[in-house]
Amino acid sequence: MSVVVTLPLVQQYLSQYGITTYLILGSIGLFLNIAYFTQPAYRDKSFSLYIITMSICGLLGLHISTVPIIYALYNPDPLTYNAFFCAIQFYLRHSFNELLRTFFVLACADRYASSSTQAKIRRFSKYKVAIRVIPSVLLFWFIVSIFPTMMRTLDKGVCDARSGVIHTVYAIYILMSLGIFPLTGTSVFAILLIKNMKSIRQRIHPTITLEPEPHNLRKRDRDVLRMLLVELIGYIPTTIPNTVIQIYKSAAANVVKTKDRLAIENFTIYLAQIFLLYLTNTLSFWVFLSASQTYRTELKNMLIRWYRFITRQRINQ
Repeated sequence: MSVVVTLPLVQQYLSQYGITTYLILGSIGLFLNIAYFTQPAYRDKSFSLYIITMSICGLLGLHISTVPIIYALYNPDPLTYNAFFCAIQFYLRHSFNELLRTFFVLACADRYASSSTQAKIRRFSKYKVAIRVIPSVLLFWFIVSIFPTMMRTLDKGVCDARSGVIHTVYAIYILMSLGIFPLTGTSVFAILLIKNMKSIRQRIHPTITLEPEPHNLRKRDRDVLRMLLVELIGYIPTTIPNTVIQIYKSAAANVVKTKDRLAIENFTIYLAQIFLLYLTNTLSFWVFLSASQTYRTELKNMLIRWYRFITRQRINQ
């Protein structure tokens, strides 16, 4: 069986079973993430606000991105014939997925600031700062996402950027917003964070300072730092392929291709720009669950409390 037949079939199975599976598990995980970080111990923390907002945007972005793919397996795909759906689905998908990435960067920046020895930098990790930053970021991406949306069109059943110079500008924008910005931002803050944590372990303070010392971070705070760093490790392999594909598509736009090469390219593009990229939305809960004993213990206690509350309500009725 040739790749022209085999790869589309594999792609269909990945959408039908793979995407459906991580849509369900990801939705459950993101919901639990939101519930976990709204507990009293976390709700007044700046990093909790970033993670809660990140999880909400991730949940919305996941559904907006993947539900149409699953729907199209059994029904006519509206992306192939409805220009309005082509535009609005991309706008919402791009907005919420970019918000997910940005709030992840901000969560890393917040934890770096909280571990800094400089009081000016530590001020960034304040609750009141997060309250101001979050609406500004939301407004920013809802406005900026109009720009790439206007570059897209529905042409011969394909919902994509217009050809020519516009496609080149679009590719550069996507490369920056989906690849360079989030990867550079998270990597920089992760390196600075690791450097601060090493410094904290090595430094001994015999005196008590007036401000709360970042070196006295509680175990819960250290676990959050670890969870974000592990999530970054998971984030890289699901995002870098999309960046590579964007560069390749621009470089090979005018190359004459055989049917086999087109089949391989389309399958690779599917893996990088759909299957792996949307998998990013589901990572945080499962990464947190595997990386932190505190997270697992507190999550279990939260679920037990829910169970007791529900069963008590039923008994009282």
